Amino acid sequence: MTERIARLLEGADQALAAAQREMGANDLDTAAERVCVAMLRLAKACLAVDGLSPGPASAVCVAYADRFARGGRMYSAYHRWLLDAADLRKAGGMEMAAPIDRDAVETAVERAEIFRDAVGRFVHKFGAEPV
Repeated sequence: MTERIARLLEGADQALAAAQREMGANDLDTAAERVCVAMLRLAKACLAVDGLSPGPASAVCVAYADRFARGGRMYSAYHRWLLDAADLRKAGGMEMAAPIDRDAVETAVERAEIFRDAVGRFVHKFGAEPV
């Protein structure tokens, strides 16, 4: 695995751990932010296997959809989960009248954990050699 992929996976783990801590502190806005960061880093790790490194979150979502979701290389629901996490992050940042739903954040964290495991398997299978 390349150093970049390893850093992305480590960063995703750290962001996910931070999301869980923030959930415990009942800071749902920050937890939503952290879970989105984790999901984006995981998607970037997949893209890095193909030698890609898109910049902004929107570019990551599009590239991941093209390469992995639509291409059938990974379960297509992971892309939907990535978009859902991004929407949750936006809702938290916009300070909407309704607070972020705790269940939605918990679901996002659970999905990020599942995605992390899938990405780990993918990267170890296909990203073993430096690109």
